[in-house]
Formats: sequence, structure tokens, C-alpha cells
Amino acid sequence: MNRINTVIFDFEGTLVDFQWQLDQAVSEVIVALENAGYPSSLFGINPSYTHIFNKSIELDPCAKDIQSSKILSIVSSIFDFYDSDALTRWQLHPHTMEVLNELKEDSFKLGLVTNIGERAILKALDKFKLSKIFDVIITRNDVTRLKPDPEGLNSAIEKLNANTKKIVFVGDSYNDIEAACKAGIFSCYLVGGENMQIKNSKFEADYEITSIIHLLTHCSLVNS
Repeated sequence: MNRINTVIFDFEGTLVDFQWQLDQAVSEVIVALENAGYPSSLFGINPSYTHIFNKSIELDPCAKDIQSSKILSIVSSIFDFYDSDALTRWQLHPHTMEVLNELKEDSFKLGLVTNIGERAILKALDKFKLSKIFDVIITRNDVTRLKPDPEGLNSAIEKLNANTKKIVFVGDSYNDIEAACKAGIFSCYLVGGENMQIKNSKFEADYEITSIIHLLTHCSLVNS
């Protein structure tokens, strides 16, 4: 069987610690949307930030793009604020640089697919000296639907010209594992990020690791 040759990473909770204020952001978005005439009932009970973003596309179907959508403009501006807030506290997980550099030296194709916006990601990559590591970067600004929708992963796969049977996506949430499953690639769940455990998720990860350093072992063994 073929060896994995492409690794795509989530960002927050995977390469850096999880600092996004989820509950505060969702509450603020719901209030802002209600004030703009979009009742909270449109988003269901206890909606996640990804559900709110993705649902916004359905609520403004006449918008030609994200920039022209009123509802997405509201959502995105608030999410951008919370991205910037998290940026002030993000720290690289132990061994992140070691793992990325070793994979790069071993000629793995490397991608980044994140629900964080482009502005914060570019600043973070510059801050942590990761700007030249990834062959492709897909952020919230590059898609119409966030993970768990596979749009971002599918885009990265196409840009990398990679074989889905040779790709693993490393993430720390239900959304990451679901997106990988829907994109038809291997999934690796890193314990301790956005979702502390995924044992009750209907989408099961192919691999589970407790530290990103363990990925090196998996990449040498998966499908070998």
C-alpha cells in the first residue's frame, strides 16, 4: 500500500493552543444578527460558530460573494475580532516546529486548512516563523462554508495535486474529523484542543495522538 506523502493541518488547537473565546463570540454574533433583523431561531438551539457562518450563506442566497453579503459581513467582522484576540495569546504546541521541519525536510507536501481568518493567520505564521512551511493555506476567507464542510480540504487537495489515499488531515475537533471523512482522506485527532475528546462523535478518526510529535510515527507507518 502507498505511504502517506501529504499532511494537512488545522491551526488553532493543533499547531498552537486553543484560545478562541467560542461562547462569547457566538453570543455576540447572535445579538448582532438579531439587531440586524435575523432572529436567533434561524440558527437553531445552541448553534456553533461554524453553523452560524455556514447558515448565513443559506440566509443570503442572493449575495454574489461573501463581501456583498450583509449577514456574513456582520458575522465575519465579529469573528475577525475574536481571531485577533486569540492571536495575542496563541503559543506553539511543544514539538510543532520540530515536526513541521522534519516533514518539510522529508519532502512531504504540507497544507493548512483553518476556520481562522486570513488576517490573523498571516500574522500568526509570521510571528511563529511558519510563513514558508506550507505549500497551500486555506483560511475562512477562502471558502463559502467552514469545516465540518469539506470545501476547504477539497480546495487544498486540488491545489496540492495530491492523491486522497496518501493524505492525512490533523485536527483537534469534531469539525476537523468530519471534514476529513467527507473529503475522503485519513484523519488524525490531536487530543486536548477544541474538543477534549471525540469518542461520542459519529465520525471516527483514523488515528488519535496525544502530542503532535507522535505524528512522525504515524506518517511513517500509515499505509506503509
